[in-house]
Amino acid sequence: MKITVQRTAYGTRSTLGKLFVDGQLECFTLEPAKDNPVHPGHPCIAPGTFDVVLTLSPHMHYVTPELCNVPARSDIRIHIANKPEDVLGCTAVGVSQTTDWVGESKEAFDSLMTLLKSAHDKGEKITAEYLDPR
Repeated sequence: MKITVQRTAYGTRSTLGKLFVDGQLECFTLEPAKDNPVHPGHPCIAPGTFDVVLTLSPHMHYVTPELCNVPARSDIRIHIANKPEDVLGCTAVGVSQTTDWVGESKEAFDSLMTLLKSAHDKGEKITAEYLDPR
């Protein structure tokens, strides 16, 4: 299974995008700003492709998709959040999106996790590709 995060805009407070699963639009994304993030030292990650594992987040206290081998970073995850203050280099997902906000994040996360758990249970490899705005 392949997750693609297509970033659509780098803003002053956040990075916005869309998340696709095997080419189908699943939800919207919000990441920290590329430059001068709300939490200094925790910008959005560099573009690239990463293996994904489903693990218990020690910070969030629930199972989330964790991106493996992100250069110079650790514990990068896709999780429930709404605004730039809620993410430390991670990706928030939402059903709706406006500037510096994704809404109905739990609903988007639950839907995404249903797909990922199904792939995981079948033994499928899961990857996530992060792309810069076109």
